[in-house]
Amino acid sequence: MRFTRRHLLVSALAAAAVLGFLDFEWLDTYRYSIASPDFFVYYLASQIGQAHGWTAMYDPSLSVPATTRLVGRPLPYLNPPELAWLVMPLSWLPYAVAEWIWRAILVAALAVTGYLAAPGSPRSRIGHGLAAALLLPVFISIMFGQVSLIMTAALALTWWLIRRGQPWLAGLALAAIFLKPQAAFMVPLALLLAGYWRVLVSWLAGTLLLAVVAFLAVGTSVFQMVAESVALVHGVAGPVQISLERQVPPPIAVVGIVLTLALASVIIIRTRGQGPSIPMAAGIVVSVMVSPYINFYDLSAVLLAGWFVLSAPAPSWQRALTFAMYVPLYLAPAWPLLALIYVAGWLMSLTAIQEQNGRADDADTRAHLAA
Repeated sequence: MRFTRRHLLVSALAAAAVLGFLDFEWLDTYRYSIASPDFFVYYLASQIGQAHGWTAMYDPSLSVPATTRLVGRPLPYLNPPELAWLVMPLSWLPYAVAEWIWRAILVAALAVTGYLAAPGSPRSRIGHGLAAALLLPVFISIMFGQVSLIMTAALALTWWLIRRGQPWLAGLALAAIFLKPQAAFMVPLALLLAGYWRVLVSWLAGTLLLAVVAFLAVGTSVFQMVAESVALVHGVAGPVQISLERQVPPPIAVVGIVLTLALASVIIIRTRGQGPSIPMAAGIVVSVMVSPYINFYDLSAVLLAGWFVLSAPAPSWQRALTFAMYVPLYLAPAWPLLALIYVAGWLMSLTAIQEQNGRADDADTRAHLAA
């Protein structure tokens, strides 16, 4: 029997149904007294800030009792104040309404990411977007109300703007990672190494502005409060951590971090002038691997890195490796070390791309580089 498009569609729908069922089964293992526990932290911080001043939202004595009672463990607010300001309009609504609106915003951010960065035709992009939504780290991120998906959308917008010759706007878009930089803090340096110095300058300006505004809003006493919060949650069981520091013994982690940085530098330098896809993909992967704190639901950024590579000229075997990365990413909550090993191997595979493809990944990028 010949395999037709109809068979492919039925198979895809069946796989989606199975993955959706598994997603909800996994979600059921997290039993919290409140929906979207991560969003609750932002929501509560915004309410505390409005009632007691923005510095107070970092005071663990004000926030931790509520999060401990409803979530079952202490969850202090550790993000910049801009995130609390972002959710401020939602903090004026009943929580049940606010958290569903926030989930809708996260789904919209995922849709924007797919529209901007998913490879292929419009139909193919829809398929990539649905597969992304069913990826367990992405699904959990939406259900927990994690801001990570907004950061992923900012990365996709940065990439899209660079490819269209808008480096200054791209840098401003990249500054949005200030809200939660763990999964992308190496991307600006990767772009600088790739020759996109205008993006770096614009990112620095935007980040500096956000940092100054945050500092003026919360003052210096916030550092002591953050230190108290970090000490309070030290050793408390939390989400599965993916990075080298959390998955392997310290001596091996140090060696791994050094090798990862060196390998990424080689990849970026050797693909310099071929577009932003490989540098940004490498920057994301390095950020995830060397960050001291990276949750499994931050792996949506690694999925985006895969889309970047699929949008670049790459050999068939590299594309196969990229598609196959879906499996270890999906299983990351259960087998984080497997995901880390696969992502490290995938980073190594990027060294072969430029040897087989000496052209830029996009005509707009080539025109911009020539200019």
